[in-house]
Amino acid sequence: MGVLVKLADVLGVRPGDLVRLVTYGGLYETAHLDDLPAPGDLTLVLVVASVTPTLREDLARKGWTLSPLGGGYARIDGPMYDTYLAITDEVTEAERDDYLRLFSHRSALPGEAARWLKQWMRDTRMKQPDIEELPGYEEMFQKLVEAMPVEKRLAGLAPEQRLAGLAPEQVILALPVEVLRMLSEEHLHSLPADVRETIKKRLRGTAH
Repeated sequence: MGVLVKLADVLGVRPGDLVRLVTYGGLYETAHLDDLPAPGDLTLVLVVASVTPTLREDLARKGWTLSPLGGGYARIDGPMYDTYLAITDEVTEAERDDYLRLFSHRSALPGEAARWLKQWMRDTRMKQPDIEELPGYEEMFQKLVEAMPVEKRLAGLAPEQRLAGLAPEQVILALPVEVLRMLSEEHLHSLPADVRETIKKRLRGTAH
């Protein structure tokens, strides 16, 4: 059985990405006819951050439909191959997958996944010095910055520089732990899930 996976750009699906995946499926099948004797022997998976208008236009153009399966997954009905959609914005929350979080619109969190991304960017730079020109580099770099401890991100900056341009939830993350402990449960519940999780980790890390 063969599985072809296509990861769309972090910022969105390009026109034709879905059709392109199905085309890749046809090319793969022609190259592995003996390995794929039955129609269901090849499965296609399109990984996207979210379901965008561009993706919906691709579906409408081909007359294909989405059948939600729950947890951020859906089946695409219509193509000649079994085709599925994985929506990283939803899957990463449902499965608490920090690696998949790197390919979503969610903020990256400190930990093993962030260390992997840092190592990958370092290794890629050694092999390809012009890494900054690669598609998606800016988004991956931003993910790495998001995963850095707040103290490290703000080191060396004057107080007004530290807060300039930060969203309200990012300003909260820049607060000292002593202040975070004073936040009410009601206020904490009003924050995005990833911000709440980061605050909880900081508070757990200082607990005695």
